[in-house]
Amino acid sequence: MLSKKAGFSSCYDISTQTYSRKIDLIIANAIADLGATAQKICGDIRHLAAWEEMDEPSESKHTRSSAMPYKRNSMRSERVYSLSRDLMSKPASFANTLSDQWMERTLDDSAIRRMDIPKKFLLADAILLGLDNVTDGLVV
Repeated sequence: MLSKKAGFSSCYDISTQTYSRKIDLIIANAIADLGATAQKICGDIRHLAAWEEMDEPSESKHTRSSAMPYKRNSMRSERVYSLSRDLMSKPASFANTLSDQWMERTLDDSAIRRMDIPKKFLLADAILLGLDNVTDGLVV
């Protein structure tokens, strides 16, 4: 009943701590796709900024590169790019857990899951906020 109210088309009738870890991997892969797309977008913006064809919106306190003072760093794109790399690395952890489970009856993966499941969603949220920030006011 709750699942229908939330708009889910289906759900598991019964779920325990020993559900198939394949579900974690499927979700991690889907969210990693977001990271790949965000990294591509921000990488392109960084290249275009280096060629002075595009630039992020500037801030009053925008710092320049210490090694090359004439160069403006695409700080927002760099931040999203870095977060995206971390997000794209998460599926490996879930694939390892899936392949190493003993008949899906052990809980030895609980520490990894407690860290990586929330982290992948927090990373996705930060990436989406960062992309919104980067694209709001792009100078072309």
